[in-house]
Amino acid sequence: DKDRWINEEDERGGEGAEKEGERSSDEGFMGMTPLLQAHHAMEKMEEFVHKVWEGRWRVIPHDVLPDWLKDNDFLLHGHRPPMPSFRACFKSIFRIHTETANIWTHLLGCLFFPLPGPHVHVQTQHVFRGSVQEKVVIGMFFLGAVLCLSFSWLFHTVYCGTTVGIAFLIMGSFPCFIYLMVCCDFFSTPQYRGVRVCLWVLGLSGVVPTLHFVISEGLIKATAIGQIGWLLLMAILYITGACLYAARIPERFFPGKCDIWFHSHQLFHILVVAGAFVHFHGVCNLQEFRYTVGAGCADDGAP
Repeated sequence: DKDRWINEEDERGGEGAEKEGERSSDEGFMGMTPLLQAHHAMEKMEEFVHKVWEGRWRVIPHDVLPDWLKDNDFLLHGHRPPMPSFRACFKSIFRIHTETANIWTHLLGCLFFPLPGPHVHVQTQHVFRGSVQEKVVIGMFFLGAVLCLSFSWLFHTVYCGTTVGIAFLIMGSFPCFIYLMVCCDFFSTPQYRGVRVCLWVLGLSGVVPTLHFVISEGLIKATAIGQIGWLLLMAILYITGACLYAARIPERFFPGKCDIWFHSHQLFHILVVAGAFVHFHGVCNLQEFRYTVGAGCADDGAP
């Protein structure tokens, strides 16, 4: 007991000396001239950069982040400090902080999403024997999804980028669905070529042609043949993720409890990846139904 009491006294004495040293350092800093203060601050900054460069940085709370890194004030702790280089940014991928799951959800999605591609290509080439146009629109979807996920994880890794990846995903998603839904419509015949040219404006929105198909064919046929259910599920996943991100749920209701895991941006990322896979599944079902049940269009052999 006596030894333990002595150790505790030594620890308290050490803590007191450390605090006294900090106070003396602060008092000495305040007593410096502005030039010496600037020099001292530069030395501290150099020491900080060196620690970050060597990987010895620590996560910091939201209130000490620079303004350009402050985004979600409901995430109170666990933020990365400013990184001095791309190398340090990429090394931070393997550390635990508020961006860890944001990076890995889309990094893994980017790596795994193209895996079904070769299988689909083989199926299309030898079983379905789809046209070049069909391969192009499906390839657009794969390219758009991979670009979106790639730009996303890079953005969260290096603190810089744009939302152009989201546009790539949207641009790549709807053409393949629209192409396969209306490929056998009577507007595909040569006499309606002029009408088709005018109707390309519908490509500006994926909602309009989808509603058109539901209205013209009926909800049951649109669900069974047009795979509208998968399209709606994809939309629900995307919209839900966007709403969670915009409303900052759940961290809004549990500040400080979701700093590292399960905050809104992570949920948004997970739902985006899930939505892309759901969309791909719907496209595969559309393609299979077209060539196995419908045997293609009735006038496929017509000039």
